[in-house]
Amino acid sequence: MQARAAGLTPAQHQLLLAIRGHPDPRGPTIGEVADYLLLRHHSTVGLVDRADAAGLVTRTRDGDDHRVVRLRLTRTGAEHLEALSALHLEELERLALELPDVWRGLGPLHATHGFADAPATGPGPAPAGVEIARAYDAVAEPSGRRVLVDRLWPRGVARAGAPFELWLKDAAPSTELRRWYGHEPARFAGFASRYRDELADGPGREAVEELRSMAATEPVVLVTATKDLERSGASVLRDVVNGC
Repeated sequence: MQARAAGLTPAQHQLLLAIRGHPDPRGPTIGEVADYLLLRHHSTVGLVDRADAAGLVTRTRDGDDHRVVRLRLTRTGAEHLEALSALHLEELERLALELPDVWRGLGPLHATHGFADAPATGPGPAPAGVEIARAYDAVAEPSGRRVLVDRLWPRGVARAGAPFELWLKDAAPSTELRRWYGHEPARFAGFASRYRDELADGPGREAVEELRSMAATEPVVLVTATKDLERSGASVLRDVVNGC
């Protein structure tokens, strides 16, 4: 609804965000945008064609390889995106009054994104003691309630005597998202954003609430087989459970 109010379709909004957020100042290729949006190449070409016809994006040939086409926002595209960002800020500030506990959880982002100060309210309950660990590391005693938060069972770990008490599959990223990420460091920010979206609804949200209930009464350790802990789904889940 807000995208249309700013003169964009939801698909165009996602396209413009993908282009603006790309780290290469020359702009992303269509293939890179397709990977980011989890779309097939021909679907992305159609989306770009329509955005180009609407004056939102431009195509330019790469200076080093003329076979490569890169995408950039036009002035009109950038203005539409800024208008939508302003609408989102207004909506978030309205929600701050209706959902103060949620707003407090966004505290570290307020100044960064120009949000108004959160409303004055009393302190809300916040889970504490949620940590992350690898499934293959030695277990410190006592370490709290250990929960496996991967969708797949860790390779080489026997089920008898496994270093965790609970396997919470619904807390893990979807198979599609996990395969898209592929533990590429450059994709972690996009992965984290999409994973948070998955945790905001359905089984993911229920899993988060279950973990928060545990953390309210005892320390919780989120266990994963991933080598790079700080760029893992477990690290994103820890922050969500902690309200960060």
